[in-house]
Amino acid sequence: MMNRWISPERKQAIKDQLWALGLALAVHVGFVLLFLAGTWSWEPFEQETPPVRVTLVDMGPVVEQRRQEEEAQRRREEQAEQERQAEQQRQREEEERRRQEELEQQQREEEQRRQQELEQQRREEERRQQEEAERQRRAEEERRAEEERQRREEERRQVEEERRRAEQERERELEELRRQREEAQRRREEEERRMAEIAERRAAEEEERRAQEEAERLRLAEEQAAEDARRATLREEYESTIRELVRRNWNRPPTAQPGVRCDVRVVQIPGGEIIDATIVSPCNADDATRRSITAAVLRVGELPYRGYENVFAREIVFTFRYDG
Repeated sequence: MMNRWISPERKQAIKDQLWALGLALAVHVGFVLLFLAGTWSWEPFEQETPPVRVTLVDMGPVVEQRRQEEEAQRRREEQAEQERQAEQQRQREEEERRRQEELEQQQREEEQRRQQELEQQRREEERRQQEEAERQRRAEEERRAEEERQRREEERRQVEEERRRAEQERERELEELRRQREEAQRRREEEERRMAEIAERRAAEEEERRAQEEAERLRLAEEQAAEDARRATLREEYESTIRELVRRNWNRPPTAQPGVRCDVRVVQIPGGEIIDATIVSPCNADDATRRSITAAVLRVGELPYRGYENVFAREIVFTFRYDG
């Protein structure tokens, strides 16, 4: 899993660092060995001492010279040793300086590599961030696309649901209209049947009513005929009574001749009291006869009333007759 997250460039950089570190360690180990070799106290090789032959001579000047020479040699050796140590010190300083320079160079290279690594890391981070941003952008686009798809799907579902509800509503309305039409047709047929029954019943009732009315009319006509006949008879009797009363109160003048026919109009009030009497046409009598007839009517004073109420009239006209 780690190899998947480390890029090939990173692996190569790690290898280079390890190689430089190993090389630096090897150089330092070499310097340390050289330093130890220079400071090591080597034992001088033992040589076989030749036999000493002593010749006693006065060696004072020679000894002094030798001593001076040895002293000079010792000084030269000390000088040489100092020079050697100075050289070694210089070499060590030079080595230290070179080591410092190499270390600094190594540090610079390390810093450069670190900077390169940082730069690489920054680029990697930028690339990762760009990839992450790209991934997030794609994810966001996919999310928006999914939301858009879901929204369109929801809109399509709502439209389909609305269409289905509208279709169901239309079906219900059509069913309601069919039911209303059937109900209206049933009611119309029922109304037509009821109206036919009513018309038939009314026709029968009308026929019965007409028959009853005809029977009633016939009955009334018969009754009216009987009443008319009875009234005619009663009126004839009434007029006859009036004529007889007037005749009894008539004083016939000498000029009156048989065959007199005069209509007389009499005005009376309920109860039969006469208030006026006049001769009207036709009348074939002379004036004296006319006056005598009028006076006879007035002398009657009151015409019969009781029993003649049905034929009573305020004005009546009757015919006065004289046949001798």
